[in-house]
Amino acid sequence: MPTAPDLPHQHPGNPARPRRNHLGSLSLACASAGFVAMLTLRRFNLAGGPGWGLLQAGFEAGMVGGCADWFAVSALFRPIPSRRLRIPHTGLIVEQRHHLSRGIVDMVQHRWLSPEVLAEHLQRLQASRFILERLASPGTRSRLLGAARDLLGRLAGSLDAPEIAGFLDRALRDQIGSLDLGPALGGWLQARVLAGDTAPLWDCLAGTLARSAEQGDFQGPIRTLLKKAAEAYKDHGLLQRLKLGLGELLFDYDELGASLSGAFAANLRNLREDARHPLRQQLDEHLLGFARSLSSGDPEARATLDQLQRRLVEHAELGPFLAHMLSRLQATLKAQFADPDAHLNHLLDRIFEQLLQGLRGEPDTQARLDAWVRRTVLDLVQNHHSVIGEMVTSSLAKLSDQDLVAQIEDKIGADLQYIRFNGAVVGGLVGVALAAIRLMLGA
Repeated sequence: MPTAPDLPHQHPGNPARPRRNHLGSLSLACASAGFVAMLTLRRFNLAGGPGWGLLQAGFEAGMVGGCADWFAVSALFRPIPSRRLRIPHTGLIVEQRHHLSRGIVDMVQHRWLSPEVLAEHLQRLQASRFILERLASPGTRSRLLGAARDLLGRLAGSLDAPEIAGFLDRALRDQIGSLDLGPALGGWLQARVLAGDTAPLWDCLAGTLARSAEQGDFQGPIRTLLKKAAEAYKDHGLLQRLKLGLGELLFDYDELGASLSGAFAANLRNLREDARHPLRQQLDEHLLGFARSLSSGDPEARATLDQLQRRLVEHAELGPFLAHMLSRLQATLKAQFADPDAHLNHLLDRIFEQLLQGLRGEPDTQARLDAWVRRTVLDLVQNHHSVIGEMVTSSLAKLSDQDLVAQIEDKIGADLQYIRFNGAVVGGLVGVALAAIRLMLGA
């Protein structure tokens, strides 16, 4: 016979049909049929010998024993004969449900799953072997890596949060402000200057300044400087004031500023186009001297660098840059986790395999893992052992009377049929024995 589904998951109004066998009913039917047959045969004098009498007594006693055991077994599960008109002490499972539940809870919590029993079994627990065996399955590994990718993907989805950009902004400012860049930056600058790597820097700087000069960005500052120089020249005496007064009649500050700006732009263009321009060499020499001063710990050079660091920390607008960077990183990570063949997923696979290989080859690590699992589980059991009883109580409380009876009958009902069968057989044998005794006494 097929077994019933797991009843706790059944709807209370729809309990699963318990599995049954009909051995008890068949034994009772056979005993009853035999008794009726023998009674009929003896009534019509078709079976008048003593042996037939013994057989009739056996069938009669077997029928009585089968009926008594049918009543005993049935009284456990349901009222007899019905719910409205019932014999006392029938439907015992429902009638004694409270005591039955309390006994089940006590048996499970304090006997089968007591702290001492669990501790004894935990001493044999080898969590590391279980983990290695489970993770050896490709399906388990695939599911575990999928869960890891999903978790990392969810974390990546929060990278564009303003709090993360704010935290990185503060962290970078703190790190930049506290970095001792002097020796490292000095050595790096020396290497770049001596290797001739500064040419792109001067090209970019000269081109940028030349475009600004051609657009007239320097005319205003040049005119202001000329006027300040003229005022300072006048302070040297009467003769200087007369000379400057005559000169101002002959030239215009705006024209002079434009002329000087054009000359400045032309010289910058020459600097950019001439790789051997003398000014390049002078700039390289100045930069090399500054780099050597930084490397040697020159106080003046260090002070200049510290001032640049402070200005960078105070005025750098890192927030928008970091937000944009984090947004792009988020999109990249999502795309990588979504593609099983992406480099990041292969990296996760390789890291996972390395961890497994390391665990397999390190018995000490396995022993520490096993000890930690045992200690952790045992602490949980000792500190929260009452949860076991609460779980069993809660599970039993969720079952209706009909569900509880159906579950118990499903588990033991088939075995109880042998009680009925044995009752019929033993009753029949006892009946034959009593009839034989009477026959012998009567003889």
